[in-house]
Amino acid sequence: MANIAIVGAGQAGLFLGFGLLEDGHEVTLFSDQTSEGILNGRLPSGMGLFEDAVKKEAALGLPNWEDGMTRGEGAILELINPDGGVGLHIAPPVPRPHRGVDQRLKNSRWMRELERRGAAVRVVPLATPEDLDKHTAGHDLVVVATGKGSLSSLFARDPQRSPFDRPQRHIIGLLLKNFRPDLRSGTIRILPRMGEVIITPFYSREQLKGRFLLIEGIPGGPLDQFPRELSGHELLKACQQTIRALIPWQLEDLKEAELNSEQCWLRGSLTPTVRQPVGRLASGKVVLGLGDAVMLHDPLAAQGGNNATHMADFYRGRIREHAGRPFTAEWMQRTFEDFWRDHGQYAMGVTAGLLMPPAPHQQAVLVSAHHVPAMATALIDGLYDPRALFPWFVDPAVTPGFLESRGVPPALMDQLAPLLKRSARA
Repeated sequence: MANIAIVGAGQAGLFLGFGLLEDGHEVTLFSDQTSEGILNGRLPSGMGLFEDAVKKEAALGLPNWEDGMTRGEGAILELINPDGGVGLHIAPPVPRPHRGVDQRLKNSRWMRELERRGAAVRVVPLATPEDLDKHTAGHDLVVVATGKGSLSSLFARDPQRSPFDRPQRHIIGLLLKNFRPDLRSGTIRILPRMGEVIITPFYSREQLKGRFLLIEGIPGGPLDQFPRELSGHELLKACQQTIRALIPWQLEDLKEAELNSEQCWLRGSLTPTVRQPVGRLASGKVVLGLGDAVMLHDPLAAQGGNNATHMADFYRGRIREHAGRPFTAEWMQRTFEDFWRDHGQYAMGVTAGLLMPPAPHQQAVLVSAHHVPAMATALIDGLYDPRALFPWFVDPAVTPGFLESRGVPPALMDQLAPLLKRSARA
């Protein structure tokens, strides 16, 4: 069995650690924070997991909060008209589960549990590649599952696979109480040329059945007009006013919402990016990138945590198959490429697709999903498993046949024909 170092105590690194321990490897987790520091810190994300990732956690017997949380069920997509009304409503008839747990609560408890199961946990400075080189000497394999600080410089940007060179949204996330207590679905409201307003059940650090409000504003638009100096409570009030103006008659109960605490909000932007998976330290040692270190997603499509979980599980399988042999740069590159072909390219494709205005044939898909339950299911299933959207959602030559196979009636196909033909000509 191998002696493996994992750098980063987030979803990807911790999940990989549990899997490697179960396979009999010697695992050392490196973090720049203690479990208490993680628990008591600022909200890092509003990450949610879909059912396949949740099942993988359950298979490892990982601690969860099923008895206390609101279990998310299903996703709803709505396209908002200019007057604030709902133009398209897309909801599958059979909802699929998802779970949102505060990463501070989850990661701090998982970190302690990983140590209890036999991993070594070391809290050390990890700001630079030099720190990494110093602390991970002597390990058979080093997996870097964090892109914090200058560690991201270890992994060069892959321009062929990185769809954008700048942020496509400015992001505000608010963890709220007294808001939609009975909500089980995740709801994405698309405001064309403005951005998106997303609400999902979320179990908080304070062990409250909260709701996560994510505002994804297109830079310079109406959802991106909030002064930078606002506190969390002030930002919530500004968001309440803006949402009330843009989508009147909806989310009226948002006016009663409160932040769980002044630490329960986040704000920023990121550029969806794919990086080369192999980094080289000054000592000559090669390291393997995992999760956000090499595949960074905008949260709009909810692929980040799910992709990280599937990627860690994939790496675990390849490490198990490779037992007893050196972990070379060639093995690392091949492992990443195989994951990219199997899952990663589709997760990144869905993320990029949602950030861009829909092409004409994709507009036809949205309209059909509003009218035909089987199409609503097919579309939303693409969030749960992005591979399910390919090729029919991205290739206009395939789209008409797929619509017909899902029972879109001839009369509706006739109405959609101009959109389908426009994409085909392009």
